[in-house]
Amino acid sequence: MEPTRISIRFCALDSDLTIASSDGVLFKVHHKNLEVHSDVFASAEGATRPENGDEIVYLSETSDVLDLLFQYMYRQPQPELKDVEFSTFAGLAEAAEKYVVYSALGWCRMKMEESATTHPLQVLDYAVKHGHVDLANESAQQSMLSSVCGVAEAMDILEPSTFKKWILFQERWNKEKLEFFSIMVRYPEDIPLLQKCFAVPNPFRTFRKELEEAGYRNRTSRMITMKFIAEDTNCDSKDVDI
Repeated sequence: MEPTRISIRFCALDSDLTIASSDGVLFKVHHKNLEVHSDVFASAEGATRPENGDEIVYLSETSDVLDLLFQYMYRQPQPELKDVEFSTFAGLAEAAEKYVVYSALGWCRMKMEESATTHPLQVLDYAVKHGHVDLANESAQQSMLSSVCGVAEAMDILEPSTFKKWILFQERWNKEKLEFFSIMVRYPEDIPLLQKCFAVPNPFRTFRKELEEAGYRNRTSRMITMKFIAEDTNCDSKDVDI
């Protein structure tokens, strides 16, 4: 899209770098600021110089995302993210990783961790793409507990390679869960606890202590610590298949 307006926040008359968002907004920024905070933006040093005819650097991010991203590159309070829509924030997190904006990376990762329970598939896609192993494992588990994380949603959100691993993880999770509950139902004294487990999204964490005291320590631990790419196979007492 051809630029149609200039950013209200980033419109400095002495700017030496002009960047256009995917939705047609121009950002008049200072190369020095971007260079200090991002190795990637340093490569745009020759753009928008007078001898280059006021060349514009076109980026794939939206204006909402760039407006947040550039705020991390100036001496000012960092932007407040609590009221930012997740889709915009997810775009910011991707941009921070893509352009290696050091001042934003930590905040974005922390916010993504907080979003693992509400947007597990999106967080999983981000975590796998950028090598955040612990976050990938946590968000994969959270996706097993969400009623809106079906196969269709996963196929739409995840990269093909991640989707394939997610399907295998889902099969493993459901198999372990079914085996767990199938063993519990064989013990009359455990039926009340089993009924409680059916009533909550994540019984393995909610009733962890009770499950461990009932003799399911290893199986409970296996469900809680199941990795997106690994599986624990330890067994004990009632954990042994009958």
